[in-house]
Amino acid sequence: MYAAALEIRHDCPIGKLSRRLPNLRIVQWCVDSRDLFQVSGPDDQVETFREDIVATFGGRQVYATGQGIIIVTQICRCGPPDGRGIGKVIRGAGAWDIPPIVYNEGWESWRILAWSEGAMREMFRAIREVGELRIVSTRPIENPSMEKMMLMPAADVFGGLTDKQSLAVLLGLRHGYYAMPSQTSIDRLADGAGLSSSTFSEHLRKAESRILQNLRPYLEAFAIRAPGEIAVEGMRGAGQNGGRAVSASAGAP
Repeated sequence: MYAAALEIRHDCPIGKLSRRLPNLRIVQWCVDSRDLFQVSGPDDQVETFREDIVATFGGRQVYATGQGIIIVTQICRCGPPDGRGIGKVIRGAGAWDIPPIVYNEGWESWRILAWSEGAMREMFRAIREVGELRIVSTRPIENPSMEKMMLMPAADVFGGLTDKQSLAVLLGLRHGYYAMPSQTSIDRLADGAGLSSSTFSEHLRKAESRILQNLRPYLEAFAIRAPGEIAVEGMRGAGQNGGRAVSASAGAP
């Protein structure tokens, strides 16, 4: 099995809205014959989105939240007028997506699964026939745990981050700070954010610490099933023995 993270831009009603309202973050779940949208951003753009969606799809239910709105539509017409939406292209190539779809500045972020590398390549080819494609990542999956892949809430990973901390991490990712080798420096990132290096570095360090602490339960669940299980168990043993080192041979059970 193979997994991919993709960014796609094509001619569809929600993509057009996202381009018109570039400061919105739009999250979409397709549920049977309806769509559910969670939208956050500037109030005026959120209201424009609401008005357009209600006029186009019918707003069956609209909820106000602390960060924007949630809309459940009466019908689902999120694909382009000719009916060849990205979802159909993905399924036609023998792959499938993991909801939700996230829109930002006209680009759609998708997570995809396929049984084979060939199916994944066929899907890339088909997507490029209907729009622009940026491949964020691809990787083979061994012994997949579908429950973990599908159900890890974003709130579990990013809960507790402030806006400034989130921005620091995003700037680092966008400008290659975490690349190997790094493509930028703290000083350059801080200058771009209009902050001192020490202040920006503190935001970044706190964000990294929070994300890693949030991920700890998932990392531990993964590690005990990974090839490094012996090393992990050895470290646990050391902790249980007052910090004394515990030796383990390569063939230890």
